[in-house]
Amino acid sequence: MKKFLYKLRKSLKNNLTIVLVPHTTSRTKKVTFSLSFILFMVMLWSGVTIWAGYLAGQHIDYWRIQLDRELIQLKLMFFADQIKKSQELLEDVRQKDEQLRALLDMKTKKAIIVSANDGKGGPNPKDKEYLDKYLNKKIDEVPVSELKSQITGLREKANEIITSADEINKYVVYQKLLYTAMPNMFPTTGNITSMFGFRIHPITGKYDFHTGIDIADSKNTQVRATARGTVKFCGWMSGYGRLIIVDHGMGYETYYAHLNKILVKPDQNVLRGECVGFMGETGTSTGIHLHYEININGKAANPTRYFDKESFFNIKERKYVWNR
Repeated sequence: MKKFLYKLRKSLKNNLTIVLVPHTTSRTKKVTFSLSFILFMVMLWSGVTIWAGYLAGQHIDYWRIQLDRELIQLKLMFFADQIKKSQELLEDVRQKDEQLRALLDMKTKKAIIVSANDGKGGPNPKDKEYLDKYLNKKIDEVPVSELKSQITGLREKANEIITSADEINKYVVYQKLLYTAMPNMFPTTGNITSMFGFRIHPITGKYDFHTGIDIADSKNTQVRATARGTVKFCGWMSGYGRLIIVDHGMGYETYYAHLNKILVKPDQNVLRGECVGFMGETGTSTGIHLHYEININGKAANPTRYFDKESFFNIKERKYVWNR
């Protein structure tokens, strides 16, 4: 070991001469360095390089962290802005939904119990705190739980609007079916000779309830279906004579009695205005006429209320029943 150190010390004392030979008439220059000096300079240079690299790495990490923070803040600002826009959109849709419901005269059980127009409400303290941070661009300070709460609120509101839109769609479909089923025209030509309601029966002389109206005209006057439907019954019935019953759906049925001739068959589909038979005086009758009757869910209704095409929009006795 001592021998090695002796040789190393002796080697470090050796000198290294660098000769600079110019390409002119100038004299050559010599620079002499000891091996130990050169070794020292190499070590110093290596140390400085390592230290500079370390400092540079620290600065790079710092700026990388700063950049990541800025990116996160930008993403959160964008996300918060999208939440705000979504809330605005859903609020606008909710208002349109209320306007549409009001236009369609729709009611829910909740609307009956709780008034929707009492003018109450407003943001809670968390909403105010969130707004302040949004305006000051400090969204990155908002807890993740708060953002989750905002998203959950949006999802719940969206589901409510989707459910409401589905209800409105069902309501519109229901009203279209109801409009198709509701009789809305005069079934034949002629004059009304007996009205709906209590009267003295022309044959028995008793005071009873007339479940339809009587329309008199000449024999074989065309009798038309007053709404689209399916023939439920056609044939002879005591008192009614030759009778046609048309089922229009949605609880509506129409009766055409005392006919001279029937033109339809059971289960046949008929259109509004289609001729189904001819006027006569069959059954319990004092003359040629049509007994016309409208039943709604098995209960007789006054046919005169359903002669006009606009009657559907004026009659409000059939309201949509919600399941909620």
